[in-house]
Amino acid sequence: MNDDKMWEAVVNCDASYDGKFYYGLKTTGIYCRPSCKSKLPKRGNVVFFKTKEDAENAGFRPCKRCRPDLLQYDPAAELSERTKELLDHYFNDRVKLSSDMKKMGVSRKHLTQVFKQQYQITPSEYLIQVRIDAAKQMLQNGISITDAASMAGYENLSEFYDHFRRQTGMTPARYRQIFADNISRRVMETPIGPLRIIASQEAILCVEQAGRISAEVDKMPTDQIISGNASGELVKDCEVELREYFVGKRKSFDLPVKPEGTDFQKNVWEHLQQIPYGQTRTHGDLATMIGNKKASRAVGMANHCNPILILIPCHRVIGANGSLTGYAAGIEAKKYLLRIEKEYA
Repeated sequence: MNDDKMWEAVVNCDASYDGKFYYGLKTTGIYCRPSCKSKLPKRGNVVFFKTKEDAENAGFRPCKRCRPDLLQYDPAAELSERTKELLDHYFNDRVKLSSDMKKMGVSRKHLTQVFKQQYQITPSEYLIQVRIDAAKQMLQNGISITDAASMAGYENLSEFYDHFRRQTGMTPARYRQIFADNISRRVMETPIGPLRIIASQEAILCVEQAGRISAEVDKMPTDQIISGNASGELVKDCEVELREYFVGKRKSFDLPVKPEGTDFQKNVWEHLQQIPYGQTRTHGDLATMIGNKKASRAVGMANHCNPILILIPCHRVIGANGSLTGYAAGIEAKKYLLRIEKEYA
């Protein structure tokens, strides 16, 4: 094979000539495969070798991009694997991750194309997966949402919430309620259907229809009362107070509540608890109570998102025309609650 033929192979990056010869660059002292994707050198700076041993004996070192020193080399696979390793190790260290990614020496567009060819997902999408998987594990261990987001590499909490919901189909708070190891939860039968009570060591986190979560997750953990734990006692106390409520022996609740939501939602839920037993308020009334008369629609949305039924009495809010509007446990349940409160008030 003459030099012109070998040069033509280099110009065309012809992989069929790999192993048949190698070329060295006098200017850099490296040698490459004919298929190397590096910038085409000037013809006068190129020298050809029959074997890699000849190139190395002449003082040339192997190219780090095409790795002619290896029997088999897939640069796309190596680039993708190296990228994956960086994302797996430094997903929570933005500075280190950014620095090492720049050292890869390839454009973001090229890296994205190569990575997606290997893993059927972009590096950005994979990074989100890794971060959310880490956050899920931390939430299962009882770590707070804010700390889990930060430790998973998020600087923006809104971005974390958005990514978490997209990956899991639920909010971080909801996930923590369902899967955290230090959370007690149990279903109790009531006149409006089964309700699931969820509590941490500090407060009641949720009172909801028991069937709600079956549509959110494929594998629901077994309901549990943690023995000797304050969360278990709170669930039991909540069961007692709800039973008293349903037979008219309790008009207010003595349990600490800690609903997860935005500041606006929490403000609405706090004012909901000020609506007296046996009475109702409209969304407009509630908007006035929180000091924003124009926020009746937002108030209605917050009311609908209330995670702690009955203890936070969103059932006492009705439409401006007296209609019952919606209720998480259903209109019939809302009718029942308002009826017994009117009866026992």
